[in-house]
Amino acid sequence: MLLVSPSSTGSAHAQPEARSCTFQMPVFKPGTRVLRAGREETVSHVVLRRREMMVYLIGHEEPVKPERLSLTPTWFTTTRRPETLSWYL
Repeated sequence: MLLVSPSSTGSAHAQPEARSCTFQMPVFKPGTRVLRAGREETVSHVVLRRREMMVYLIGHEEPVKPERLSLTPTWFTTTRRPETLSWYL
């Protein structure tokens, strides 16, 4: 459904509102520093088990749910950005 502003005179159709091309998401990967209960820890590895992600920390045997860890989210984009060619064939 397109909405037209009563004050618009030049165009019969209004442009649909553009969706954001960027989003934030925490990235848990080996070597990442996270905060757990006020202490800084390092991620050992991440396991997906039964539709649930578990994060293993270096020096701990038991996995931790990501909700219990604090990590600055990383920015991602949904638009393609061609990388510059740094090597030649």
